[in-house]
Amino acid sequence: MQRFIGFYWTLPVPWAGFTDLPKDVDAAAEASKTIRYQRDLVRRWVADEAGTLVAEEVFLELAPDRGSEQILPTINRLLARCRAEGARLMLVDFAEAFRWRRHGPLWDRLAKEDGLVQLLYPDGIRIGDEPFDPMEHFRAWREIEAAHAQAKPERRAEIARAAEALTAVHPTHAALAKALNDDGIRTPTGRRWTAENLRKFLKSL
Repeated sequence: MQRFIGFYWTLPVPWAGFTDLPKDVDAAAEASKTIRYQRDLVRRWVADEAGTLVAEEVFLELAPDRGSEQILPTINRLLARCRAEGARLMLVDFAEAFRWRRHGPLWDRLAKEDGLVQLLYPDGIRIGDEPFDPMEHFRAWREIEAAHAQAKPERRAEIARAAEALTAVHPTHAALAKALNDDGIRTPTGRRWTAENLRKFLKSL
């Protein structure tokens, strides 16, 4: 019986508040539709092949627009486990199918272990009761991100007005940052305020 280890990764979306991913695979799948899609596709493929999925792991990248070498310790550990347990590492190959820029550090590393890697084409599947087309999903996200970027000057102006209104009661950067966070007002990129990033923001106005 073939043995497999599933690996599912995605990028953060700071402006939408998506900056953390649970380590538990099923909890991560609830937090991210991209993770859920990868998990479900791998599980169905393994079941169709009458294989065994001996482990699964998720990973959230550091930046919203690029892969990093931070992924390598996780990949090296999983590849070592594959060698020890006679398994193959399974990933969904979005880049090849959609002609996207590859995650350089990840794919450079996988290229050295071709015999231990099983890549899946990102076919559409059903998730729950709904059909899921990964290309449409990512296209929709790009449109949302473009709209978010276009609205950035307006968000900056709204933040500036809120900060000005709170300054009299919260005169220090630290106190003002806490007040903004408490009111649910985030930075233009969706992060929480700190005294330092608030100082830089106000200086840039």
